[in-house]
Amino acid sequence: MRRILRSTVIIGLIISLTAVSAPAQAAPSYDGIVPTRNLDRACLTVSGPDNGIPCQTDNADVYWYADSNDPGELEANDQDAVRSMLANQYSPTHLAIHYDSTPVFDGTAQTDIVYQEAEAALPIPSGYYGFMWCNTQAPAYYECDQAYIRIQSPDGYRIDGGSIGCHETGHAVGLVHGSDAYPAVSDGSSAVGCMNNADQNPPDLGANNVYFINATY
Repeated sequence: MRRILRSTVIIGLIISLTAVSAPAQAAPSYDGIVPTRNLDRACLTVSGPDNGIPCQTDNADVYWYADSNDPGELEANDQDAVRSMLANQYSPTHLAIHYDSTPVFDGTAQTDIVYQEAEAALPIPSGYYGFMWCNTQAPAYYECDQAYIRIQSPDGYRIDGGSIGCHETGHAVGLVHGSDAYPAVSDGSSAVGCMNNADQNPPDLGANNVYFINATY
């Protein structure tokens, strides 16, 4: 935010107006994006939502796709919820968010994030609201070429203002839970925004996570 400070200095009849920019956010007191000293593992391809870990996406241009196949398809209102969440939380960062109407599932330039809805034929582990995993790793040690996000049904993308979608998307760009940050912070801390992992489900990415994304991409 920029504000105008008006300072009047009388030298004869001269009035000066001085514009002063608000200071940039100071670095948070912890590191909340992979790699951290509490979560420093390679991003590896896994077969499904059972042992995924947060990975950085492989570039600042993020292309996403909502699964349109049964099982796993997102209905129109769920697609709208994802689109709104990305526009409100991730587009204001250094990431450039694009919808991919012609998704790519092989090769070296795959669609970055594929969103699915969990169903009996496409489950997520018991006790989870959602899960993210790397379907195709990138050459870089901490990066993923294509991540999958699968969230419980019904309405998982819409409850709590899109908080679960914000959380899992955070993992797809490298954000971690508070306990995996360094130094570790509470999983329920307000500082971690939608990366909260204590059943509080805040909907906003939060200033600290925006800082981590902007410092990384």
